Amino acid sequence: MLKQLLFDNPLLVRHIRSNLRPPKPAYITSIIVLLGSLLMFAGFKAGGLDSPGFYGFFFGCQALALHLAGTSQVASSISASNDSGILDFHRIAPLSPTATTLGFMFGGAVREYLVALILLPFTFACALLSDVGIVGFLTSTLVLISSTLLFHGLAITTGLVARPGKTRNINSALGFIVLGAGACTGLVSAGIPVPGMLSSGPALLEALNADAPRNAIAPTFFGVELPVFVQSLFYQIPLTLFLIVAATRRMKSANAMFFSKSSAVAFFATIAALCLGGVINHPLLKAGWLIPTLAYVEFLIAILMILSISPSQGQYQGGARRAKRISLGRPPLWQDDSSNRAAVFVIATLAMATVQVIHTLVPALNIDAQLWRVAGTAAAVVAYFGFATQYYWLKYPRRGMLALMMFVFLFWLLPLFVAFLLAAMMQEEEMAFHVASLSPLFGIGAGSWAALIFSGVMASIFFVLLMIEERRVWETLTLREILKADDPLDDADDNPFL
Repeated sequence: MLKQLLFDNPLLVRHIRSNLRPPKPAYITSIIVLLGSLLMFAGFKAGGLDSPGFYGFFFGCQALALHLAGTSQVASSISASNDSGILDFHRIAPLSPTATTLGFMFGGAVREYLVALILLPFTFACALLSDVGIVGFLTSTLVLISSTLLFHGLAITTGLVARPGKTRNINSALGFIVLGAGACTGLVSAGIPVPGMLSSGPALLEALNADAPRNAIAPTFFGVELPVFVQSLFYQIPLTLFLIVAATRRMKSANAMFFSKSSAVAFFATIAALCLGGVINHPLLKAGWLIPTLAYVEFLIAILMILSISPSQGQYQGGARRAKRISLGRPPLWQDDSSNRAAVFVIATLAMATVQVIHTLVPALNIDAQLWRVAGTAAAVVAYFGFATQYYWLKYPRRGMLALMMFVFLFWLLPLFVAFLLAAMMQEEEMAFHVASLSPLFGIGAGSWAALIFSGVMASIFFVLLMIEERRVWETLTLREILKADDPLDDADDNPFL
């Protein structure tokens, strides 16, 4: 199986032959070996090879090659294939979607992998000559590989999200994500694991035995103080697997959902668990900032999951036809091309259950009624956004996204503008607060009764509208079958041409 996915992968072989065509590998190897040898010789003469700084330098060069340059190359590779239409050829080629995904993941950055491999002996030598040792070398390198796969999987998924010809704008954000994760390494010492744990920085600092800053807080996972590299793997490996699953599904078909409904729920639950694992038993933990922060994070992740599992009208009709063929009253709710109602309900329930988990594990936080309203508002907003998305997808097959954007503008952005005018020009601060609460961008954190009631009413309205629209689509398909069955041209006995 591994041989077919990697060693006998024609896509990977093509990338290797294209990017490592002689004499490029010889030039790359000779330049890196020469520069690395000169640096090692200078360190030997200065008597500084026993300093962890040399290990950090070579490790940093590997990280830059794999994380920054490698991610850019993978994104460029998948974007070029998507823009030129070659990706559609790969979809019909006798190559499994998993092999295609791995071919782009490892083949797009094959030169960067070569650079990291050439630097590996220098990194290993510096680890042996310093206090890093073999254990520090192995742990930091393991996290380096894991974080590399995470960023490369993100690059592939991002390239597949964009439509052909519109990939440049999305791919340009990847560099900021990689640099941002690395820049947040210092937050880990403050007990805030994400997004620093998504990079290899914390594992490198642990391998270097770097002195923690004053008043530093050791990161924990659900209150258990584990090695930093183990916690990094806890955060990186699940996210990498979910990204590979999403990319593999999209490699199979350009119209496929990135996630099945069960996978989307599992992904959301994983994100919630990882967020909780890093803050539970935090010495500076306060419910006043924890609950709203988690609510907004889960709200953003839920929006992404909803957009990735909501079928269009054509996909929903296809699922309904298949359900009719096997004499089902309705399409199964957990089928890819069925309504997102069940998945949205479960995701909203999980968003609410997160607060209950915190209340159970950390009863000393004393979560008050306002914070429960924050969680309830977030869950209700997730519900009505999910129902509204599916409703507009079914009601307006060609203008569904435009209708959804108009809805977001009217109910998320416009209330903030009106509230600003009320507060700044009319000095109606109380009225401005209630108007701003109608927008989830402010209302989730506000935790007011107005935000909770409005979100609950909107969820109920769009649930009813969605049920009506689903019934309309189902009855339309039923009527078409009846008319088709009554058409005399379809009767072989009455049709002289049959």
